[in-house]
This record gives sequence, structure tokens and C-alpha cells, in this order.
Amino acid sequence: EKREPTWANEASIRVGNHSFKPGERLKEMDDSTELLGQPKELRKRIEQDGYVLLRGVLDEKIVMKARKVVVNALDKEWNVIDTKNGGVMAAKMAEKSKGFLLTGYRPITHHKDVLATLENPNLAKLFAAMFEDTPTTFDNKWVRVQSTGQFTDEHSDFFRFAHCADSLCVCWMPLGNYTPLDGTLAVCCGSHKLDGYNKAKVDMKSELPEGFEKFAKDAIWKTASFKAGDILIFDIRTVHASTMNTTDAFRISMDTRWQPAKVQDGNHFGFKVFKPSDLASG
Repeated sequence: EKREPTWANEASIRVGNHSFKPGERLKEMDDSTELLGQPKELRKRIEQDGYVLLRGVLDEKIVMKARKVVVNALDKEWNVIDTKNGGVMAAKMAEKSKGFLLTGYRPITHHKDVLATLENPNLAKLFAAMFEDTPTTFDNKWVRVQSTGQFTDEHSDFFRFAHCADSLCVCWMPLGNYTPLDGTLAVCCGSHKLDGYNKAKVDMKSELPEGFEKFAKDAIWKTASFKAGDILIFDIRTVHASTMNTTDAFRISMDTRWQPAKVQDGNHFGFKVFKPSDLASG
């Protein structure tokens, strides 16, 4: 029997710029972990739902090493960790610290302990199986550190990648154990199928597809509690946001972009192409 998530009893949860009562327009994500050995079924589910939630894909110890790199930098370089009320790894915020977007900050994003998570052989193997092709991952990495009251607005990543969006997926991973009260990723169900993505001319500055405003009026959103080692893969078109961090600790997550090599027609600019030897370990 499926148990109600712990956050189901909250009066409302902030998702991007909206607040929803759990159970009505904010529901729990479907767990697709049982499909891990069935890549074609995973692909079908992404096509159908716009996302797949997969539990325990990464070794928790490896993910926590990546977390350590981030929190050590927050402590030593930016002095925003309150070490009096917990160790550095607890990532409690020093007085009213704001969050950080550390995307492209290579001392963190390309630290060996972080790449061991972001470019993990298990991840590369999973994408190789799903793509039925050599996997590639975008060299730029996204690192998000959110403080009390912060959240990510609803948006689609499609428009930034419209020139190379074919079969492109996002892989989001939390660097810790989080519930929607800490700030977790939420997806807008069915948003990846909106016609607004099919326009001949795309505005690269757009965040949302044409038609989303009307669609959003009664759309269902889904989120979940996550543990270190869980991942969420979603279509580049899927509109998503984060729930608001209501706690006194930073919420830390990372995300990357993955694409089959064949759609790049030999031009892999900005993407790392995995070699067979990269997929052999792990």
C-alpha cells in the first residue's frame, strides 16, 4: 500500500510563483526505479510524462563527497555557513545569507569529487542504454545553492538550447536528503507537449512556451522527497520549478544536460563525448 508523503499534510507548498495544496494540483511524482533495466520503457515514460524519477542510481557516499566540495567552498570562500549550530556538512546558513548560482564556477563544477557524481559511469551507462548511442554531456554544469525563502521560477530549459535540443535531457540531482519543504524540483505535467515549442522562430530569451499561461491554469505539478543518490531525468522542454526552501539550511543541487552523440552530426562543441573505457568502470 502506498503511503502518503510526509509533506502531504502541509496547508500549502510554494512551487515557483504559485502555492498549491498537496493532493490537489501538487501531487507526488511517479517512481520509475523499477524500469532501470528497461531503457526503452524509460524512454517511453519520458516521452509520455516528461520525466522519470530514479532512486539510488548513484552511490550516496560519492554524492556526499560532491556535497562536501560545495559546502567547504561556501564556508571557506564565502563564509556563509553557520558552524556554531552544526558541522559544515549540515550547511546551516549564517545570518540571512543568500543563495548562490555557481554554474560555470569550475573550481567546484570540475572538481574531481564533483565530476565523480556529475559524470558518473553509472549515469553514462544509463544514458547510453536509453539513447542506444554514445552518450554526451554538456561541459557546463549547473550548481544551485538556495537559502531560506528562495525558489526557482517556473521555466523550460528548451529555449537556451533550441539550436541543439534534439533528444536533449536534463539530469537533476540533489546533494543531500530533501523534502519539498527544503526546496525540491517540481515538474509541470504534460508541459513538454505544448505546441509553443514547435514554432519556426524561437525567442532565445523566452523562459516559457507560448500557450503555457492558459495551460498552467489547471495544470498538475509533481514533486517528491529525494535522497542523495536519487536522480530526476526530464525532457529539455518540460516546464519545471522548485519548491521554496523553508528551512535554515542551504539546499544544494546540481544538474547537467545529456544528448546522444548521433544527433550532433560530428560537431560535439561544448559536449564531452564518452569513450567506451569511460563506461567500463563503475
